[in-house]
Amino acid sequence: MTRLCYVLFIGFILFSACKSSKKDTPCDGIMCDSPAQLMFGFKLVDPGTGHDLVYGPDARIPLDSIKIQMPDTLMQVRQWIDTPKNKAVLFFYVRTPQSLRVGRPGKFTLDKMTFLTKTSGCCGSSVYGLLLNDNPVPVKQDSSGIFLIPYTL
Repeated sequence: MTRLCYVLFIGFILFSACKSSKKDTPCDGIMCDSPAQLMFGFKLVDPGTGHDLVYGPDARIPLDSIKIQMPDTLMQVRQWIDTPKNKAVLFFYVRTPQSLRVGRPGKFTLDKMTFLTKTSGCCGSSVYGLLLNDNPVPVKQDSSGIFLIPYTL
């Protein structure tokens, strides 16, 4: 009986010391039913003052002139307005590659935007940074998670 307990104890130690070469992750076996679409909320702000350039008393860029240009299509950004707080947020779904097209009276600029993303959960992703014309932009977020993109006119 002692010998049997000894063999079982040694077997248990050997078995528990073995590790599987397969790395299990919490998302193993989960199939995402569609590619992740990341909604990106942002404001174009004056780099010096931080004022919103699209909505409010300091607005200098018309909303209908801001578009996201992809290789085969041009999409209008959408705006969500919180009237009681006198705030507005621009948003669109992040896909790559894309450019931000900003119009001003008589002209428009075309800026290349590259979103730096990371995986979030099993089927999602989140933006952690932005390159504007291949230059890193010090993007901050406000208390509600909206990205404040400094934009020079």
